[in-house]
Amino acid sequence: MASSSTLGLRAREVFWSTSSARIIPRRPVGLATTCSFSTSQNRPAQVKGQTKRALDAMNKSIGHNTPSPKRQQAIKQAGGGSEASSAAISIVFPGTFIRPPLSQWPSGVSNWLRFLKYFLIAKGQERLQQFVMKLQSRPSMFKRALWKRRHAAAVVTAKALHRTMAEAFASGDKATIRRICVANCGTPLLAAIDSRPRGRRYGYELVEYTKRMFYPSIRASRIMPVARDMNAPIVRQVVVAISSRQRRVEYDDSPRGGGKIVPGSEKEVDVVENVVIGQVINPHTWQADEWRILGTARSTTLEDWEAELALTKEIEAGEAMSK
Repeated sequence: MASSSTLGLRAREVFWSTSSARIIPRRPVGLATTCSFSTSQNRPAQVKGQTKRALDAMNKSIGHNTPSPKRQQAIKQAGGGSEASSAAISIVFPGTFIRPPLSQWPSGVSNWLRFLKYFLIAKGQERLQQFVMKLQSRPSMFKRALWKRRHAAAVVTAKALHRTMAEAFASGDKATIRRICVANCGTPLLAAIDSRPRGRRYGYELVEYTKRMFYPSIRASRIMPVARDMNAPIVRQVVVAISSRQRRVEYDDSPRGGGKIVPGSEKEVDVVENVVIGQVINPHTWQADEWRILGTARSTTLEDWEAELALTKEIEAGEAMSK
């Protein structure tokens, strides 16, 4: 019978086979009420050699800088758990298929069916990752898995973090942004707060959640260890689509303004946002760290997905030739 360590290593191989072993950084591309970023399908085309070097450098950096689970626990007990979590989950997984609403699916029967095929493959990989996660977290054959996906709790958390981040950004609450946002999302928000003109104050209100029959809903749920090492932390990311009506307003707090609303600044908008949250899971205790918000992302399109698949094949072919 195979040892538990051997089974664990095999499980790691399944994780890596169902998701790209290359971790690609997503950079924030906008600073509205929330922090948004482009998924790997949305970024512009890059020179193959430059892309490969960037990906290799990122993988080496993560493998070198990620603390062991024991070290993470020690950091957390010392009060620095949030920093460790932020460093580990600041990167959105490549190959994350964010399902758009049916109204935004490609036109044409062949395109629609091809898009459906990609979605089913991506969803099947997600299910396989969750199955392996549960299998790996079982203390023995006759005991229940220690890890549970708890999708309902993830949805509630995404809503809370999304609202808290928007309110903190509007009010200039830097401490809250640092606490709930990963670095790639929080840093641009903090910079935007610092660059605001004096005498201006901003307000935000989530008026109501809309389209409740269809939202909020989970659009993607991915799991991946940061390395094949058995001691490497496991990162989980969930994309939750949230439909809401939001009110945004700007106040003039200068001596002349007297705290009045700036004319034309008060707006109510109906938006649907794909909110991405992540957490670190200890592979020994299967305890999860607190959720952090990575920002918002746009839905996947057929063109973007096929461009990512082509880029991945080029990189893999280049690596095979270099070996």
